[in-house]
Amino acid sequence: MSTAFYVSSFITILHFVSEDLIQCDAGTAISELFSDEFDDLDFELSLTCMEATHKVAFKEDFWEVEIEDYEELTIEEFIEKYLNMSEQKDPLFVTKRFLFYEKSLCEAMREEYEGPDTPMLD
Repeated sequence: MSTAFYVSSFITILHFVSEDLIQCDAGTAISELFSDEFDDLDFELSLTCMEATHKVAFKEDFWEVEIEDYEELTIEEFIEKYLNMSEQKDPLFVTKRFLFYEKSLCEAMREEYEGPDTPMLD
């Protein structure tokens, strides 16, 4: 598949996840996506949906990069730089990705309800 296909697909996913609140194209900077209605967790959900939809993965080193390091990239540049377009063969790939997202969601909910300085209770 071409980069243009993945860029177009990612834009469609962003529109859907944001309930069409985000209007963007290939030239939109990643930083322009974020607002009160669309936050980093929505962005991570969009990334996870992208991976699951196409059985492709964002490069492992991407998950270690701070948002400040890619927020000025356009959507097209972001996809070109961080998406590994090789099909994932692991039968548990999608499951692992959604469990990874679940962890982020739980951490965000814990911070929202308990505050970032509240000790974690297990």
